Amino acid sequence: MTRPRDQADELISAITAMGIEVRHQPLIDVLPFSDDNSAVSQSLRTQFLGIDHYDAVIAISQNAAELGLGWLDTYWPQCPVGITWYAVGPTTAEALRNAGMTVVMPEERFDSEGLLAVSALQEETIRGRKILIWRGVGGRETLAEVLRVRGAIVEYAELYERSQVLYSQAQWREVLENKPLLLLSSGQALDVVEQQVNDLAQRVAGILVPSERVAERANSAGYACVLVAASARNEDTLASLRAWYSADE
Repeated sequence: MTRPRDQADELISAITAMGIEVRHQPLIDVLPFSDDNSAVSQSLRTQFLGIDHYDAVIAISQNAAELGLGWLDTYWPQCPVGITWYAVGPTTAEALRNAGMTVVMPEERFDSEGLLAVSALQEETIRGRKILIWRGVGGRETLAEVLRVRGAIVEYAELYERSQVLYSQAQWREVLENKPLLLLSSGQALDVVEQQVNDLAQRVAGILVPSERVAERANSAGYACVLVAASARNEDTLASLRAWYSADE
């Protein structure tokens, strides 16, 4: 499993309870920006103080949702009205709903392409609308680019950075011994592990990914077996694991 350190304990416990050995190899550390006097923080502060001027907020990950809510809570004792809240997938939507938001999300495909198919984000609805995207530094530009083509005014609130966790080849040999099933939580996680293990496709029995987009990329790279969980939620990951191990029995 490759989830970040602070997001894996519950899933590891559930997989272990299924009688499956788990090796945890976190690939990415999430580094939130502090609310201090830095230029980045001053820009974020301005965006959150004026968040009621946006028509919509899109959270692209659970991390983005949780960190954005933290900033919002600091500067808005009550949630501002008149904003439509969007989430890319169920785990992100759950974080927003737990804070009392009514959330729009895709019904099936939980990525930028799935969100762009939502009726409320089509050109006739969003032309001229101001949209704030909560995300980390960098990442895919597809969502913002398409929304701008559709006539929306799009800005980013970049709430955190990602840092790659480096492992030695000896560590990778140990964790990939006996060709395990590799659980990945994002497309970036696949990029990171492939940078560190050149022949990854030959050293795993298969990979489990959280979206069709990542699966398409993995299939084109020649992985023998690519499982697609319905979402990144623990229950969907566990359902895919049960199906994998049932098929082997």
